[in-house]
Amino acid sequence: MSYNNSDIKKSLVSIIILNYNGEKIIIDCLNSIFKTENSNFEVILIDNNSNDESHKICKKKFPEIQLIENKKNLGMTARNIGIKIAKGDFIVFLDSDTIVEPKWLDYFLESYKNHGEGLYQPKFLEVEKPEIINSAGNMINIFGLTYLKGRGEVDEGQYNEFKTISYTGGACTFASIKSIKKIGEVDPLFFAYHDDVDYGWRGWLVNIPSYYEPRSIVHHYGSPTLKWSSKKFFLLERNRWICLLTLYSKMNLVKILPLLLIVELGMIGFFIKKGMLLVKIKSLFSLIKLSKKINDRNNKLNKIRKHSDKEIILNFVDDFRLPIATTNIQTSNKVNSIITLLSKKARNIINE
Repeated sequence: MSYNNSDIKKSLVSIIILNYNGEKIIIDCLNSIFKTENSNFEVILIDNNSNDESHKICKKKFPEIQLIENKKNLGMTARNIGIKIAKGDFIVFLDSDTIVEPKWLDYFLESYKNHGEGLYQPKFLEVEKPEIINSAGNMINIFGLTYLKGRGEVDEGQYNEFKTISYTGGACTFASIKSIKKIGEVDPLFFAYHDDVDYGWRGWLVNIPSYYEPRSIVHHYGSPTLKWSSKKFFLLERNRWICLLTLYSKMNLVKILPLLLIVELGMIGFFIKKGMLLVKIKSLFSLIKLSKKINDRNNKLNKIRKHSDKEIILNFVDDFRLPIATTNIQTSNKVNSIITLLSKKARNIINE
């Protein structure tokens, strides 16, 4: 696919939005989308069996949207429906708890023209405090732990440089339909959380990088449905291990397993402190139940990989920042120093 300056602006962008009981936020999201400047787009709204009538309210207010009503909640997998019916040359996965700025698509399209195939993330700012950064790039640690660069900082332009990142945030990911089809569908194993980590990691497997485009601005509420609930902790931990067990080669997974187990002991301690040890145990039993699917997935992904683990982890980080919502700064710094030390050892082992 090749574009010049004029025709890329004419390209159709298919914006795929998932909705689940989003009455309080979805209208603001759509209002902002229809104020988008200099871009040609369609909106596909996929409702995951909401019971608050929000999807019907949206269709009435914005009759031009294409509304798909699922009979059950498919989680993030519902995006696959949007991919199949999208007419655009480009796709945007957009969460309903976002508000976009007018030139957000314009900058994505320009960035694609300059940098080519890839997954693109905007600069995420808070909705209620737009001077505060939500994410200036999503980062993966070698142990599958993730954090949002710049989160909680005042935006003073310190993250205004285009960069390669570990993966793009699921709240807003822009890509060509070519890249989307090369990576494949959102995997139903995840349902929610870490599906974006998996998607970005799978992108690296098939030579589709992840980029941060700071000129594109999207405001994000973040986790409106589950907050820091036991269900969210369960999905985060289970899905982190699905990523580790399926996206690394078996050889490297075995090599770094002792270090992974040390990190796992720390995670267990964290869950005990939060009174959620049972959640951690349930996540482990869930992985055992999924063992055949996990093994099959690992075999499948390793057959299509174009890059080795050694090459892929060049785009991963060694540090890790616990969300301040779950701990304090002192604890976060202490955990970070330990994780960084272990991660560097794991990186050396993979690089041998």
